[in-house]
Amino acid sequence: MGPCLRCAEIKQACDGGMPCGRCLRLSLPCFPKGQPKSQYGAAPVQQRPKARIRRVQTGCMTCKQRKKKCDEGKPRCGNCSRLCLGCVWPTSSAARGLRNGQCPRATSELGMTSTWLDDPVDPTDISQYFGLSEEPVLPAVTDGSGLTFNLDHDLRIHDEACWDFTPPSPLCMDVASHSPPPSASPSGSFASGSLSMYVPSVVPDLSSADDKVLLNHYSNIVASVLCRHSDAKSNPYLTYILPMALSSDLVMKCVLSLSAKHWHALQPRLSNQGLYLQSQAIQSLGYLLSHIETASASVALASCLLLCMTELFDGASPRWKLHLTGAKRILVTMKSQFGHKPTEEYMFLIRLSRFLDSATTTTTCMAPLMDGEGKEEVAVLDRSTAAPDDEDMAVYGIPKALFHQVDRVNKLAEKRKTRVDLLSESAFLAEVMTVEERLDHWSYEHGGLSRAVSRLSPANDDTLHATKAFEWALRLRLHQISEGYALDHPKVSRSVEAILEAVQKIRYGSPLEGCLLFPLVMVGGACSHLEHRVIVQDRLMVMERTYGFGYIYRARELVERVWARRDQLDGSEAMVNWARIRFEEMGGLAVF
Repeated sequence: MGPCLRCAEIKQACDGGMPCGRCLRLSLPCFPKGQPKSQYGAAPVQQRPKARIRRVQTGCMTCKQRKKKCDEGKPRCGNCSRLCLGCVWPTSSAARGLRNGQCPRATSELGMTSTWLDDPVDPTDISQYFGLSEEPVLPAVTDGSGLTFNLDHDLRIHDEACWDFTPPSPLCMDVASHSPPPSASPSGSFASGSLSMYVPSVVPDLSSADDKVLLNHYSNIVASVLCRHSDAKSNPYLTYILPMALSSDLVMKCVLSLSAKHWHALQPRLSNQGLYLQSQAIQSLGYLLSHIETASASVALASCLLLCMTELFDGASPRWKLHLTGAKRILVTMKSQFGHKPTEEYMFLIRLSRFLDSATTTTTCMAPLMDGEGKEEVAVLDRSTAAPDDEDMAVYGIPKALFHQVDRVNKLAEKRKTRVDLLSESAFLAEVMTVEERLDHWSYEHGGLSRAVSRLSPANDDTLHATKAFEWALRLRLHQISEGYALDHPKVSRSVEAILEAVQKIRYGSPLEGCLLFPLVMVGGACSHLEHRVIVQDRLMVMERTYGFGYIYRARELVERVWARRDQLDGSEAMVNWARIRFEEMGGLAVF
């Protein structure tokens, strides 16, 4: 039998039935093609009520707020897990109201606590930040690692049904004690009736003792190592990165992998756990980047930067270039996210991006990545942080006006290949003189070297000595780019003496030791006397214990290879190029 009249009009396949399957499914009258409708009467087919489109009414509040379909997976649905969002569920009474068609307009109608704590949390008291009372609601639980855990979280929820974390205390803290035992039951989790919503844990997925140890190591040790001043209250790796980790599985995995990288030499078992977490973080970041939204862009940027730091501090992996390129692309995507009022967290991420970008130029011998599409973000950062602040000190350790002179020096390294005739040679040397003049006068804009340093750190002589060491290291690098790696030039001996004098005045274990690797590698590649080598080797070995990351070990290996090659060529006129050895034999090492 042929198609019905309606299927023929819209050119759809018809099964030829009377009524046909399509008309029956859509509750439409069905007439054969080519016959008048009147002979079939007013109701030729049996009508049935229209099928109602069923929508999920019991999903999480985050998906409902985003108007997305929820798969109702608990404790975290698929959408929230994939996008690293806080998954908030309504109470049973609120869920029944939703199924009955009621749509509450405030979080208090869902049985959730919609008010903040009565008293503001003191940012210097970590126990108040985590809501730990003197008498915990849950009994203490001890796992196999010997760590004791209590649970008593004061949860605050704003009107968008997502977590909002106040920056934590920068004081030393044991974050491992803030995760509840996996066996805790919902009924015993909260004694107070003011909060009728159960959330398994504020700290995401810290189910293993290894993860808790790594998080504790980050909050007490690694964050202090990364920060280049001793004031823990203004450590951005605690005040910005740690709250993001507590609210995002992805950032948490990146933080734990970075913490494990710091223990690479001393704790191989935890280092393997860090590799597993790092691979999980990279996979999750790939999913997030394919579904990136405004709310998750900061998470993606922070994750890229943390993964970049993890690879950089390893000293043997060149994959940091991929993460740094990804961070730049996210920054370009985010440039209109905050409009004219960027958040402090966003400004710190831009600052960290720019620092890492410039720090790696000595390795790439190229201009910074942000000299291209990222110039707008850099300009916003420079305008908003014209005066040195605590975050500049925490990230750079030395005046950033001096630190970013490394960009100009390494741009010249990229232009060495243009020296093909006398005209190009004279143009290149003119640029060298311009950069050298800027190195001589960078501090004049800040009232001189001493004043530039005192504005950054008023009562810290280590900052002054680290600044001098870095400045002379830049002069030595500029000389090597323009004149070569011969050791008999007066500029080389003068730079070596000045760097070693400044380095020896910085105490062991100083937060400014992180600024010394570049000067030490520069002086190690240019010194020939045994007494100079001993000073460099001693300081690098001390930094292996105080700073701890693998790239310190690799840097010492680099200068020792340079010394060995130079000793083999003793008496000949051949030059030993430390940069070529690094490029050909230690490609993953970044010297900064």
